[in-house]
Amino acid sequence: MKNMMISALLALMLLMPVCAAAEGISLDGQIEAVMTRTIAAPHTGIVGDFAVRVGDELAAGETLFTLSATKIYADFDGRITGLFAQPGDNAASVQDRYSALCYMEREERYTAQCSTSGGDNDNENKMIHVGEIVYLKSTANDDRKGVARITWVEDRSYNLDVLSEKDMRLGEQFKVFREDDYDSEDCIGSGKLKRINPTPVTAEGYVRAVHIEEGQEVARGDLLFEIVPDALEGMRGSDGSVMMPDSGVVLSVLCESGAEIAKDAPMATWCARADMQLVCEADEEDLAGVFVGQEVVVTLDAMREAPVKGVVVKIASAGEGERSSVGYDVTIALDEDTPLRVGMNATAEFE
Repeated sequence: MKNMMISALLALMLLMPVCAAAEGISLDGQIEAVMTRTIAAPHTGIVGDFAVRVGDELAAGETLFTLSATKIYADFDGRITGLFAQPGDNAASVQDRYSALCYMEREERYTAQCSTSGGDNDNENKMIHVGEIVYLKSTANDDRKGVARITWVEDRSYNLDVLSEKDMRLGEQFKVFREDDYDSEDCIGSGKLKRINPTPVTAEGYVRAVHIEEGQEVARGDLLFEIVPDALEGMRGSDGSVMMPDSGVVLSVLCESGAEIAKDAPMATWCARADMQLVCEADEEDLAGVFVGQEVVVTLDAMREAPVKGVVVKIASAGEGERSSVGYDVTIALDEDTPLRVGMNATAEFE
C-alpha cells in the first residue's frame, strides 16, 4: 500500500511541470507572409507608368502594371474585309492560311496603268507629274467620266488612282486630260481601268487585341491590332493590363517603368490577406503548452488597447538554433478583420 502511494506521488510530481508550462506562456513574434506569390509578365514588352507600391492592399482584378504592344494602324481610309485574326492567334498561322490578318478595301475602286501613247504630241503633255490631278473620259461613251490622281511616273508610263467617277466600268479604255473640258490639246495619254485589290494587313508575333470588326469603315490612323512577340496563355488576348489575381497585399515591386521585361519575368510579389499570420518562436519547454487549434490572445504593438483572438495553425517540425537553445516556429492565424501589415510586432498569450 505504501509503495502504491509513493508511485502515485511520483506520477503527480512528473505532471506538475507540464501543467505549469501550459499556463502563462507568452511568445513574441512578427506578422509574416507565410505564403508569397509571384506575378509574372504575360509577354515581353515595355512596362508602362504605374503607381503601385509595396504595402498596397488591392482587390482582385485591380491593375498593377501595363505592358506595351506593337500597334498596327490603318494606312488609309477604307473598309475592313475578311477579318481572320482573333485575340490570342499566332499571326504567322493566320497568314499562312489567309495571307493576312485582315484585308482593307480603299474608298477608291479603280486604278490604271497609263502611258502618254495617244496623247497630244506637245512636249509638255509628255511631262507627267506625281500627285497631279487629271480627268478621264471613256473612249466608248463620252458620258462616262472620272477624276484621278497620278501616283507613279517612269519615262512615258504612269499610274493613277481614280478619286471619283460617273458610271465607269472595270476594263474600260479611256483618255487622260489635264483639264476638265477634255480638249484634245490637253490629252496626256490613255489607259485601262483595273480594280484596286484589297490590301493585306500583316504582322509578326501574336495578336493581343483586335480593335475592328468585319465590314467596319476605318480612317487612316485608326488602331487595327495589338501584337506581342510571345504566345499568350490559353490563346487569350488582353488589353495589356497586368492585374491582381486575388485580393491581397503587394510585398515587392520587381520591375521599373520604361524598362523592357521578358515573358514570365517576375514583376511583383504578393500575399493573400489570409496568408498574413503571426509567427512566434517557442523553445522546447514552451512547446509542451502549445498545440494546433489552440486559441490565443494576441496583442499587436500598434494596437495595444485592442487585443485580438487567434488560433495556432502550425507548429514547425524542425527547430533552428544551437543545440542548447533550439527554437520552433509557431504560426498563428488572426481574425480576418484585424488590420495587419507585414513586419508588425505582436505578443501571443497562451492561457
